[in-house]
Amino acid sequence: MKPTTSRGIAIAAILALLVVALVSCVTLPHDGGHGPEANVPGAWALTSGEDGAVALTLGNYTWSFMDGSERRVEELRQIDPQKRRVDELAQVSVAEEPTITVLFDERPLWAYVRSWDEEELAVGSTTDSFLFWRLRTPLDTADSVGDEVPSAFEDGVLTFDAEPGRRYAISTIYERGFSGNDRIEYVFTVQK
Repeated sequence: MKPTTSRGIAIAAILALLVVALVSCVTLPHDGGHGPEANVPGAWALTSGEDGAVALTLGNYTWSFMDGSERRVEELRQIDPQKRRVDELAQVSVAEEPTITVLFDERPLWAYVRSWDEEELAVGSTTDSFLFWRLRTPLDTADSVGDEVPSAFEDGVLTFDAEPGRRYAISTIYERGFSGNDRIEYVFTVQK
């Protein structure tokens, strides 16, 4: 056999395998992945004086659920709330300092609110400069926690006073009968 004939046969065999693989992917039944979805509960923000609720952006979470008789855990680890782009977040528009009421699809055990100034997040900090690169880790670590926001959490509803121009992250813990503590973070920004 000549080398060109062997190469032609090899190419034809590879093409045949690709066609068989493609046809099997299209025609064989699929199980839809690893089972049912986790159905992570959402949260909604209502502002004082407004009628409509805004769905909050889902942040990091660990959520467990049952798949038949098997317990599964789904985790989503993203960047921290203060490092996300503002256009990725739920937007709550207000004219003055409103009271925000947060309603949850499922009742959490507790909720905690942190916030950051949007202008400071947009400008960045001196740690982005080459001269201050050694300070980046300590400064980012100190800045990543955010400011604690005084809030009230009663009967599964969270309320707090918001300020326009700030980003908010609501950390929650849910008690699930079979898993203990599931954690979900919700994020949004309040526009001026």
